[in-house]
Amino acid sequence: GGGLDLAYVMFTSGSTGRPKGAMVQRSGMVNHLWAKVGDLELVAGESVVQNAPLTFDVSVWQMLAPLLVGGTVRVAGELAADPSGLFAMVAGERVAVLEVVPSLLRAALDAWDIEGSAPELPELRWLMVTGEALPADLCRRWHERYPLVPMMNAYGPTECSDDVTHAVIRAGDELGARVPIGSAVRNTCLYVLSDELQPVPVGVPGELYVGGAGVGRGYLDDPARTAGTFVPDPFGPVGTRMYRTGDRVVQRPDGQLEFIERRDHQVKIRGRRVETGEIEAVMRSLEGVTDAAVAVLPDASGNPRLVGYLTGPGVDAVRVRAELAQLLPAYMIPASWLVLEALPLTANGKLDRKALPRPALSGQEAKRGAGNDRERVLAEIFADVLGVTEVGVDEDFFALGGDSIRSIQLVSRARAAGLALTTRDVFE
Repeated sequence: GGGLDLAYVMFTSGSTGRPKGAMVQRSGMVNHLWAKVGDLELVAGESVVQNAPLTFDVSVWQMLAPLLVGGTVRVAGELAADPSGLFAMVAGERVAVLEVVPSLLRAALDAWDIEGSAPELPELRWLMVTGEALPADLCRRWHERYPLVPMMNAYGPTECSDDVTHAVIRAGDELGARVPIGSAVRNTCLYVLSDELQPVPVGVPGELYVGGAGVGRGYLDDPARTAGTFVPDPFGPVGTRMYRTGDRVVQRPDGQLEFIERRDHQVKIRGRRVETGEIEAVMRSLEGVTDAAVAVLPDASGNPRLVGYLTGPGVDAVRVRAELAQLLPAYMIPASWLVLEALPLTANGKLDRKALPRPALSGQEAKRGAGNDRERVLAEIFADVLGVTEVGVDEDFFALGGDSIRSIQLVSRARAAGLALTTRDVFE
């Protein structure tokens, strides 16, 4: 077949709840594979970890790019969701390239801090980070332990054959509030445009559009959505299209891009436009805050309100709120707060915004008891692992203080009791 033939269809979640089948062509897939080979300097004999689910676009390059140069692919299997086990495998099998999402990296760094030691990774040449905005504190913490292992921050939509930017972060680099997502990979054009599709100046936020070899064919059996997202490229050759990412970015003077926020995370509170990502970035910068998230949930009257979620040893929500009030206007301060042991993650290791617990609007809800022996045993194991007296059947593991490490303990205890449970089940 030729370059315009279909390589694969990858389904992504849609804002309406209906999955979108993104069609990627062979030319786009191959261009991305060679971009990874070139920027990571992959060579024969090296090992790259394949730890992304096959339903995740990242899995394509992890499986195929090493093979283009005679490298090997190490399939992580169940270790993919186990931070400690994953890095132990990287150390033991002398892996050269590992890619993780920021949430999993944070879980690994937290575990090493608790244990007081981290694995030696003598052969690791690159730590790639993708899937979510990369907080600057994770870069600093990684390089405190591994100053000779650079990070590559990657960004890209499934609709454009995966990553369209790479940014290299090395120990000692000056990082601001936002870690750059970098500049375009090979044969790719990036445009930062206004609502009128006009280029905006350096330093001015705009929406990111992608042109070039990686732009896909559109959405399977959805011409209307395709037409609204894959639009004519006025800057490219006649007949070409560019992809509207829906992401707001800003270009730095050095040409690199910084990711600001998804456009669909913009909300209005009291008539004012609010970007939850901006609030989260300020919250993470406060002392004692390990990680943070902001959700928009209805109050008792159905009006939107901001809910803040914090993690960190001994973090005080009252203090954080007071400090936030000195840095942000009143309409950007969350009305309700929850302190969690860890933020909930999806099976891919990303922040699961849909699983963020809802604060009670009034009173304390009663716990629903176990309805059968399996629920009773699981509830007892949950309570024991979490260090609480009892757990209701409908309660959220992460809202009660669960994290990646405790999820592993939970699975082990459940299997010992004869129950079929996986780490993926816990995260879902």
